[in-house]
Amino acid sequence: MINEFTADEDGTAHWVIRPNRSMTWREAKFFVAGVTAACLGIGIYFWYLGYPMVLPFSGLESLAVAVAFYLVLKDGEHTEVVTISAREVVVEKGKKEPEQRFSYDRTWANVSLKQSRNRWYPSKLLIGSHGKFIEVGQFLSEGERKSLAKMLINVLAKNR
Repeated sequence: MINEFTADEDGTAHWVIRPNRSMTWREAKFFVAGVTAACLGIGIYFWYLGYPMVLPFSGLESLAVAVAFYLVLKDGEHTEVVTISAREVVVEKGKKEPEQRFSYDRTWANVSLKQSRNRWYPSKLLIGSHGKFIEVGQFLSEGERKSLAKMLINVLAKNR
């Protein structure tokens, strides 16, 4: 998912890039609670019928679902911010706050969309200069990546 914000007074453009998430944390908690209630209900029913070993495994199944949802939603918090100002191109990567920061002089900055040698691999959107490039938008779909590449190239081409 790409959000573009442009400040008109100084010409600075910002893009906030995040993975598409189908659920929020709150929705995931409700879903996991429903799965847990169903699994434990089935486990308790079989325990009542005289099969006590079903109950611990239904608890383990609920725990596995909760851990899987946690890991997937935690990975979905990854954010990349690309800022193009009059002087520089800045790429910041992180989860809640920037953990990595890459800065390039706008005059020498280059954006390229490299196609993979194999057709089934996705392309790579690279930003950088002087042989030092970083990949942006690894989690985007192919169409979103191409759209972002066009936007970045158009903004960099202005005022050159």
